[in-house]
Amino acid sequence: MGRAVIMHIDEAPWVRGGPRGEGGEARHPDGGGQLVGDLVKGPWVHVNWLPGGKVAPPHSHDHDQVMYVVEGGFSMGKRQCGPGTVVYIEAGTQYGFKVWDEGVRFLNIRQGLASYTEAGKQTNNPYAEALSGQTSGHTE
Repeated sequence: MGRAVIMHIDEAPWVRGGPRGEGGEARHPDGGGQLVGDLVKGPWVHVNWLPGGKVAPPHSHDHDQVMYVVEGGFSMGKRQCGPGTVVYIEAGTQYGFKVWDEGVRFLNIRQGLASYTEAGKQTNNPYAEALSGQTSGHTE
């Protein structure tokens, strides 16, 4: 039988870092992420925020993904990706971006947990800590 995952992004549990605002940028200099779905089984909708000026170095994942910019933005090469921008990235594609001064909040949608491979470095699981206390969103 099928299932549905229904949750407002502001109510999603934190799986990385924590909220911004009220000093959150100082407490979480690498930003934060919330999860709608199931971290391991999917679906996987990660609600990210990153502080202004943050650079995501060239990297790839082993799943296709769709990114949707909610607030702020980032530059990906010569492209300016502001609110409403949709970015599709195929598995194995190297990409990176620089966050605009005001920061960015975006959705990252994948079919499940993906590896993270930074150019020239070993593949790792950026959610190992979250997996130790498995958090999943609401399913019905």
